[in-house]
Amino acid sequence: MIRSLKNSASGINAQQARIDNTSNNIAGANVDAFKSQRSSFADLVYAKLAEGGRPVVARPGEKPLYGSGARMVANNRDFEQGPIRQTDKKTDLAIDGKGFFKIEMPDGSTAYSRNGNFSLDAGGKIVNDQGCTLYPEITLPGGSHEMIIESNGSVKAKMEDGSVSDLGTITLYKFVNPNGLKSLGNNLYAATGAEGPEEEGTPGKEGFGVVIQGALESSNVDLAVEMTDLLESQRIYQLNARALRTSDEMWGMANNLRK
Repeated sequence: MIRSLKNSASGINAQQARIDNTSNNIAGANVDAFKSQRSSFADLVYAKLAEGGRPVVARPGEKPLYGSGARMVANNRDFEQGPIRQTDKKTDLAIDGKGFFKIEMPDGSTAYSRNGNFSLDAGGKIVNDQGCTLYPEITLPGGSHEMIIESNGSVKAKMEDGSVSDLGTITLYKFVNPNGLKSLGNNLYAATGAEGPEEEGTPGKEGFGVVIQGALESSNVDLAVEMTDLLESQRIYQLNARALRTSDEMWGMANNLRK
């Protein structure tokens, strides 16, 4: 009887974790370059039952096994590309294909991001929403009239006199296992070693995506899928709660028989 209580409780905890993950995905549906997460579950350890009074098994002497419930074992992020939408803002950049922007953090460390919602700081450097600098650093010179970013990452400035000045190239980075990256919030990811070696490349070459100026990548959350998962989790949660209540009632009946 105690086993059924533990099994039902483990099912409730697993579905609560899944609902928490689904709600986070729904909350990020309008966040630029947000990547949804998918929960994975596994059954718990199986124990052999006692001999007395148990069903006969196929092989003589073999004890039947009894499961111990389920638990969430992984919460993997889906790095599939989201839809690209036009914004016509010159500092907005979208990656069409594989790759991350590298961001230099205030403490000198680096992070990676798919969010290309950039702007210019007071010194003309390209920075993200938190004021962190795009790496390698690109600075728009004074007296420039317009910034031009080509699909291969080449950055140029059109000066007021009509001349064009080369400012550098935006570099992209990719990994064999992007799920090894650790989420820092604010659409930033940090290396942990589990992602594999960092591959540096030019946009449009060697499997890297191209850079699109005046556009942003939207969230890859599919609300239809999330609502289906939410309803499924709710139903499984209810069934586990009902099994828990039934086991509790039966346990109470067994206790009352002793009196």
